[in-house]
Amino acid sequence: MGGRAEPDESALAEAAEAVRAYLVCARGGAPLLSSADARQLRDWLVRGVRVGAIVRAIDRVAKDRLARRVRTPLSLRSCRAEVEKQQKHAGAWVRAGGTSRVTSVPAEPHFAEVDALSRRAEAEIAGLSTSDPERRALDACVRAVRFFEEAWERGPRELLLAEADRDLADSRALYDEAEWEQMRECFARDRLRQRYPTLTATHIWQERALGVD
Repeated sequence: MGGRAEPDESALAEAAEAVRAYLVCARGGAPLLSSADARQLRDWLVRGVRVGAIVRAIDRVAKDRLARRVRTPLSLRSCRAEVEKQQKHAGAWVRAGGTSRVTSVPAEPHFAEVDALSRRAEAEIAGLSTSDPERRALDACVRAVRFFEEAWERGPRELLLAEADRDLADSRALYDEAEWEQMRECFARDRLRQRYPTLTATHIWQERALGVD
């Protein structure tokens, strides 16, 4: 009697780690998933939800939450509706014949080291040789996360945090100290993502996993 195939645990673990790293890269803060998020992620992966759908949802939800000044930390459970939407419409970008548009940013001296890191990451991603687009996109996303973490550690973090403070100044009274530190880090990390948009999951999966070459 036929039945549902057992999941490949090593593949699940690799996919789960990629999603965990991307979530942490987007929000900062705790490096581990909550038990509720871990259960949600396993459920998605066992059901066959693509990593691309999950990380694109993280991009979308993170942007929306920053615009609305949501006080609670970004979680996978807060991305559920967007994940289902991404899963439902997977491939629609290609069927529509779309390509993403990226606007370059001017060179700035205090970003010189990070700009060099981004060029290295782009070159490494461009050099990925696997013929499987899903594999290529997953590997590209892992490399992009490594870049953003390097950029956060080696870039002008205090400048980014100061810009976040200015962005959030009108709503400072809404947050306690822990919430404030979390929010300003989220805003600062988002500044990096805006500066290097080709290394976000949305761009990577659109350009590399869905056949837009």
